[in-house]
Amino acid sequence: MGFRLLAVFCGALLSASTIWASTNVLEAQKILNQLGYKAGPSDGVVGKKTINAIANYYTDQGSTFDGTIDSSELENLKATLKSKNLSLKIRAENLGITLSGHYIDKTLKESSGKYLLPSNSWFRGKINSDRGVFYKAGSAWGDWDSDGLLDYIGLGMGHRCGTGGTTGNSVVKEGREGCASFQTALWVPFIPFKVIKQEKRFEKLNVNKIFDFDGDRNIGYAANAARAIIEDFNGDGIDDIYPTNAQVQNIKGKFSYKGPNHILISDGQGKWKQSYHTGYLTDKKRKIYMGFSHGADAGDIDNDGDIDILTTEFAGVVCHYNDGNGNFNAKLCSNVNGSSMTTADFNNDGNLDMVVSADHYNPVYAKYSSQKYSNPKRQRTVLLLGDGKGTFYIKQKLEPLMDGKFMFSTVPEMTAFDFDNDGDADIISSVVGPNYSGSAWIAYENIGGQLRLADHNIFLKPLPEWQNPKVWGSMVKDEFRHPWNSYCHKSLLIDINDDGLMDALCSADVQRPKSPNLVLLNKGDMKFDILKPDEVTGWVRWLK
Repeated sequence: MGFRLLAVFCGALLSASTIWASTNVLEAQKILNQLGYKAGPSDGVVGKKTINAIANYYTDQGSTFDGTIDSSELENLKATLKSKNLSLKIRAENLGITLSGHYIDKTLKESSGKYLLPSNSWFRGKINSDRGVFYKAGSAWGDWDSDGLLDYIGLGMGHRCGTGGTTGNSVVKEGREGCASFQTALWVPFIPFKVIKQEKRFEKLNVNKIFDFDGDRNIGYAANAARAIIEDFNGDGIDDIYPTNAQVQNIKGKFSYKGPNHILISDGQGKWKQSYHTGYLTDKKRKIYMGFSHGADAGDIDNDGDIDILTTEFAGVVCHYNDGNGNFNAKLCSNVNGSSMTTADFNNDGNLDMVVSADHYNPVYAKYSSQKYSNPKRQRTVLLLGDGKGTFYIKQKLEPLMDGKFMFSTVPEMTAFDFDNDGDADIISSVVGPNYSGSAWIAYENIGGQLRLADHNIFLKPLPEWQNPKVWGSMVKDEFRHPWNSYCHKSLLIDINDDGLMDALCSADVQRPKSPNLVLLNKGDMKFDILKPDEVTGWVRWLK
């Protein structure tokens, strides 16, 4: 009996010691990853990546790792992290996140300490009034003159198919609207502004003077430019502009999704010229990419030091490799199809990964939907890990948000960042139900390299009667002619209350009054609240 008690006691001591060691390792991994040392997933397990990371850390400190991760190592790491006082941008870079046009930094703060940001009424007056814009759809931010201060670009739907004096018409099939013939936008639907903070105004730039679509290569303009990738693709210190295009045609009863994707590269003199694109889905004559880029992000796919582009397509993910001068070669690099995506180094191994969504399989509601497509192998949201050479493999399938029986099965956008400041990349995402009915913001926490649904905020709640899919189908007959459509084209990152936790601002269609400029306020530990624009006036002055 005494021997058994002694064995139990020793086992308890061993277990406690193991838990303590694992806790030290877990916390050390988190800090190493925040510092950019790539310790692998924060899982409390000592592996080769963790050993290499902490050994490299001590080498940089002019010291040597003693071979054991204990409280001494943890105290050293904590002291270094505190002394570094890493900016949000550096933290993003350490996780392979580019913040390509969707981060609002503190250069937009006035002397009062408030951010100077456009209101929805400003969007209507300044963006919708432009002859090239049917309606404002999105926003992005970049530095147009290398002065270190953020400037703005308004993104819109272009005029075609009978709007704004154009010819032709649109048709509806299966609840989706598309142009009855192949047409590009008649005028440029993305409008840049220079931010003049001292005068509290945004100065509109003349697109006809600053954008060069290269004469005979000009096929017309992107008709559905709701999002943009803003990056310095040619390394001249000035941001370049890629308004992604997701235009739809319905020609003789068949959907077509081709349309021009303009990548405009700075010449260093206040103008931008369309670059050259080769490879997959390009117009060979004009050297323009013609894919359906509903989802897009940027990052260094092949670890060659320049920023590449990734876009979604029906056949899979397209990798656009940068030659260093802002010209791109497109290759199909994954057969995982999608309509939204985000990129980061989710497992902290130094290689770019991605999460790609083709929505979620929802067969019960599909039975009563105007859109009859239903495919369990194709409709999924998955984490794919990269090898640093352009190859990706599926690691995990993500779960959808449920409201009773109602599934938020459509995923318009996803955005990655370390939202809980623990050294790995998490995700927030704007999600809607089938046919864009109901709306919510959700958050996935990265736990040991796996993404787990951590929080949700429903801001356009599904009707109680929609628990019956047949009733839902009788009320929501298409994507756009019902009052329950409101979502974010992109979650713009901003630390709105300056507490060191990343929040988000909803970039949305101007005509959907429920969603533009909603704020997702980060409360810590992957918990969030939604605030309306008039509830954040202590932190923001809205331009009227």
